[in-house]
Amino acid sequence: MRIKLDLHVHTVYSFDSSVDAAGLLEECRRKGLAGVAITDHDSLQGGLAFAAELEQLVIIPGEEIRSAEGEIIGLFLREEIPPGLPAPETMELIHRQDGLVVIPHPFDYVKLRRMTASRLSKLSRHIDALEALNGKPRYWGANRKAAAFAARQGIPVSAGSDAHRAEDVGRVYVEMDEFTNPGEFLVALRGATLHGSRYSPWASQLERWKARMR
Repeated sequence: MRIKLDLHVHTVYSFDSSVDAAGLLEECRRKGLAGVAITDHDSLQGGLAFAAELEQLVIIPGEEIRSAEGEIIGLFLREEIPPGLPAPETMELIHRQDGLVVIPHPFDYVKLRRMTASRLSKLSRHIDALEALNGKPRYWGANRKAAAFAARQGIPVSAGSDAHRAEDVGRVYVEMDEFTNPGEFLVALRGATLHGSRYSPWASQLERWKARMR
């Protein structure tokens, strides 16, 4: 059976997001999503809490970790990984938990802290998937470059809305076979299709500024 998953969602456990459990459940039901990957900034609390609360959804506990070399998503995590470590160490800590390493929005040139293409190439054997369709990169060509890079390196691709507001959940998603563990997920991801398109990052950025002011 094929299911739809948004693989990059932030919640109230991120300092700049307003997505709560009720809002997430409503949007998933409205848009036909089986579930999401929770990828809060430097925090696994949201992923674990939402997985326990929303048993009717497929919730993949994850964390968007700000490594010393750029952001790295860990999926299927059980323990939180601290920020600020070198990328190889961050990836190793993810894999020690049998988690998966995903590189989000790798070619969004507006982001100051991101790994270069050459660095990604050197670390490619440690990367399980690369986000080839992100909902709101500030550089319009980022998704195209990410997809081309993943194809050259033979890395599976993922997709996620990067939602910080409930209404943005599901704007981007993957359609893939069902799975029961990280290994099956990775196999299914190779046969997945990516759906959705880039939307304006500025409305979400405004919400971030408002959240910081609060």
